Amino acid sequence: MSDASSERLAPVTYLPWAKAEATQPAAASRSRPTTEPDETEAPVAAARSRPKADGARGRLRSVSRGETWAESAGSAESEEPEETGAERDERIDRLVISRLRRSALSVSEVRAVLVEHGLDDIEVEEWIERYERLGYLDDAKLAEQVVHSHGVRRGRGSGAIMQELGRRGVDNALARAAVEDLDPETELENARAVAERRARQLRGLDRQTAERRLSAFLQRRGYPGDVVREAVSAALAAEGS
Repeated sequence: MSDASSERLAPVTYLPWAKAEATQPAAASRSRPTTEPDETEAPVAAARSRPKADGARGRLRSVSRGETWAESAGSAESEEPEETGAERDERIDRLVISRLRRSALSVSEVRAVLVEHGLDDIEVEEWIERYERLGYLDDAKLAEQVVHSHGVRRGRGSGAIMQELGRRGVDNALARAAVEDLDPETELENARAVAERRARQLRGLDRQTAERRLSAFLQRRGYPGDVVREAVSAALAAEGS
């Protein structure tokens, strides 16, 4: 029969940083230096040496005796105050209004923002109706603005303007009505100005090549075929091609 005093079970440990020590005779355990913490002091010393950030107030907190790191993290998270419905609405409203003040948005674009922030379908429609009533949302006016900014200022044709309005979710009927209000003479003048600037970069090419490249360029900018043909002829004639 073996000597019971020479057999020791490894200590049961629960903390992730505590390590089980090999079986040692009782005499060896008694001969440890007094400066080395024993098995019961090690977890407490380790816990005290590992501060934990308090998420609710941004201060550091220590893990209490017997508390695991997972339990500590959970208690810190539970101290964070939950956002109320009124606070959520105020936060989302500030976000949407700030974006609308920077640039006009379509109904579709605002709806996407509201959905992204967790509002359900009924809430989204209520908010959309409120913004329209207050004058923040108006897809008809937005379409007119896009026609002016893309047609007059950026030299885009009616086809490109329709694509831009479609990308922004403007109703097709509203988009078409706004594009039809674009003066054909204005669109032709815009196309001629764009073609003349581009034709300067095609100097030295033969007439057929220059005409093909210039026509393709205007088509990519959304100009209709009859406008492209007239603008190309005028631009190449001015360049002497």
